[in-house]
Amino acid sequence: MSVKTIGRSQGRSATAACAYRSGARIVDEKTGQVFDYSRRGGVERPQCAIFAPNDAPAWVRDRPALWNAVEAAEVRKNSTVAREFEIALPADLDSKARQELVAQFATALVERHGMVVDASIHSPDADAAKGQGNRNHHAHVLCSTRRIEPDGFGAKVRELDNQRSGEVEHWRENFAAMCGDALERAGLPEQAARWRAGHMHKAGQLEAARARGDTAFIAENEARMPGKHFGPNIIQMERKGVETVRGEKAREPVRANAEVIDLAEARARIEGERQAEPERRGGLLDAARAASRGSSIRMLDTPGAPAAPATPAARAPELVLREWRTENDRQFAGVVAKAEKVDDYARRLLAGHERRQEAHRLQRPEVPTGLFASVKRGAYEAASKAWEQTRAAIGKRIERLGEQIDRLAGYMRRAFPWEGNQSPGERLAERLATRARPALAAEVQAARETGMAAIDGTTSANEQRQAETRAIAERDGRLAAQQDRTLAEPSQAPTLDGRTISDRMAGKTDAAGKPPQTEQEKRVAEAREKIRASREKERQEREQGKDRGRGR
Repeated sequence: MSVKTIGRSQGRSATAACAYRSGARIVDEKTGQVFDYSRRGGVERPQCAIFAPNDAPAWVRDRPALWNAVEAAEVRKNSTVAREFEIALPADLDSKARQELVAQFATALVERHGMVVDASIHSPDADAAKGQGNRNHHAHVLCSTRRIEPDGFGAKVRELDNQRSGEVEHWRENFAAMCGDALERAGLPEQAARWRAGHMHKAGQLEAARARGDTAFIAENEARMPGKHFGPNIIQMERKGVETVRGEKAREPVRANAEVIDLAEARARIEGERQAEPERRGGLLDAARAASRGSSIRMLDTPGAPAAPATPAARAPELVLREWRTENDRQFAGVVAKAEKVDDYARRLLAGHERRQEAHRLQRPEVPTGLFASVKRGAYEAASKAWEQTRAAIGKRIERLGEQIDRLAGYMRRAFPWEGNQSPGERLAERLATRARPALAAEVQAARETGMAAIDGTTSANEQRQAETRAIAERDGRLAAQQDRTLAEPSQAPTLDGRTISDRMAGKTDAAGKPPQTEQEKRVAEAREKIRASREKERQEREQGKDRGRGR
């Protein structure tokens, strides 16, 4: 269950939102716009209904009149005009049970908050099998932001605006319990137990599964990775056949989770075969057990045999490292977002100081002239000193802000190939990931210590950069050694002949106007030029990388 708001500051309206969700045609009386979604597919129109208190006016049952009244009740240009609860419905329920579940949830909202609720049930999207759109039946429960009274809309429902009130968590837990009750009535106790714990985080759901002995749920979900939403823009592009990078990233957890589920199914199948194995062995195993009962010898699978200590099954290193990279990417995205906010604020502050510096420059005291210049000299010197102090203070602030912005650039980028270590943002993201997932960090450390850090042909970023640095150093060393050998072994160059020396003494030059060179001198010059060009190229790449990191 997710809770969203619909506000005018986002360029949205309650009439458009309701028309889209209910598949209806609504005319916005305020703007004259017509929102016609009467031909939209995927909306189960017979199951769309409006819920309101018993003493509400009769016009609230008319959908266009209701949401035009909602728009008219809000006068501010940035008002929040509606609130939406988007809820997922259990796939094991039939159409009637889903409708009853949505009606129960909407009625509870009305009774607790006194607002008007318009609930619309949607069927799975046609392209859900391709990973595009919702894969389950779901409902959009659109609510007014004000309480309805006999004479119209009244006060705002403020308890849902306050994130610390706990109302959203209350409704998540209540809706999970409602789903569990509906599945219980449908004769599905195992699914009901899982849905009752569905409002918890992953750790809470696994703990509840262990408490009730649901080993199948633990096997399927313990190593699963969180999924990513495609978003409406990506879905529309991929439906047209356009491949997107974001869509490919969103499919990576789906593939990893499919491998985890296959592994869980294989484990369950092996366990079932192991339990059925004694029955297939027949009388030979029974006879062996009977013979061992009267002796001190115990068979490994007979009652009374000492059980081997259970050791937790180690996860595949591929899954561990893939999950660790995903967690680091998530933490790095959060670090970048925070750093961008601070950077934006610092740049606005810097621009303000620069404008103030320019305005202060125009206020510089003028040197006194004329007959009374000597009399005004003292006042001019005092004003000039104060002006210089203010100018220096503004300049110091600008310099300090520039240094802070340069430091922030390290938190908004990844390390470049020629750098030996991670960027500050990557180091901070790794610390946050270790703090958020200590168990996963321990698994990754164990995998790296056992030499599994190079799975799938990849190595850590630090090792890659160190290898590239070593390769550059070795190349420079080879060029320098070649130059030294050329200088130290003149006997290998049979070009110190008398003709070259006589040409030099005669003042002869080549086409470029230079004196003739021996072959040894030419090789030394070429080696020096190669080293100089290589170092100049690396210097330019470093400078370009610094400029990109600053974002200027």
